[in-house]
Amino acid sequence: MGTTRKTILFILQRAPHGSSAARETLDAALAAAAFEQDVQLLFSGDGVWLLQPDQQADAIASKDTAKMLQALAYYDIKAVFADTVSLAERGLDATNLALAVTAIEPAAQQRLLRAADCVVAL
Repeated sequence: MGTTRKTILFILQRAPHGSSAARETLDAALAAAAFEQDVQLLFSGDGVWLLQPDQQADAIASKDTAKMLQALAYYDIKAVFADTVSLAERGLDATNLALAVTAIEPAAQQRLLRAADCVVAL
């Protein structure tokens, strides 16, 4: 009995610190990838702060998400996107992030949403 691969789009829209939502979303994405699902990530809103390099989470007694981001490659998660509007509003440059991403406009985000079999947004 074969398993049907599903495309699951995880939208990370929460800041990396202050709650566990971002880490839990990344955990879910890694778990889905471990079960050989086609995982895509979209960083949007305050979620783009996850991509800020050189975070010092220990300074605020928080867990660092940098290691989780680096693990994406080991789980074969290659479709990683960031909202251009969210990046611009926060003064972040898509070429200077902790993780290589494809910056996409709102119209492309809508296409991602429509093409996904499942969307997880926390």
